[in-house]
Amino acid sequence: MNNRKLGLFAIVALMLCVSASTFAVTPEFAALHRDKVLPTHDIVLKKTLFVCGQINGLYHGINDMVGALQLAKNNNITAEMLSAQLLAVKIGLIEKPALLRHIAKEIKFCEAYPDFPLGFDDSPEGPEKISIEFYKMADHIENLPINYKLKELPALRKEAQRVVFELFWTDSEKMRTLSSDMLNFLRRVLKEDIPFDIFGKLNH
Repeated sequence: MNNRKLGLFAIVALMLCVSASTFAVTPEFAALHRDKVLPTHDIVLKKTLFVCGQINGLYHGINDMVGALQLAKNNNITAEMLSAQLLAVKIGLIEKPALLRHIAKEIKFCEAYPDFPLGFDDSPEGPEKISIEFYKMADHIENLPINYKLKELPALRKEAQRVVFELFWTDSEKMRTLSSDMLNFLRRVLKEDIPFDIFGKLNH
């Protein structure tokens, strides 16, 4: 009986301790996470370098996949080989929209900083924010049709050329240009000595 009482007392004491610590910590924790973090020089510098690194990896990853589609120019290529490569590209792109949206979210935070660069001036309304450009790229890649089930080699070659254009000459080039603009912002506006260029332009 005494053992049962001791056990019950221990459980009640533990619950009280947990409850007390919960109520003691939670308000401070919640308040901390409600505080709005402002885009200061140091934070914008770190975030911009971080996203440029992510863009660099994404850029080269997509280009490596697209580069394999150059097999379409090879006279020894078969329909089965090119179809398999198109399927590989389709599978390889599955996770890319999520990464692009993550990059866009990080960039959006930085866009509140004065003189942060804008996107492409290709509409009558003027340039959009860079974060919007990346959200658009995510949507484009997510909805990009890749018809790897074609049976005839000429049709597969044409499809491979289209995919190369859609990915390399459209999305990848946009990534490279916008990342370069953000690095120039670090140099010009934040006065940071960035002793490198992230992208080396590849020819496909």
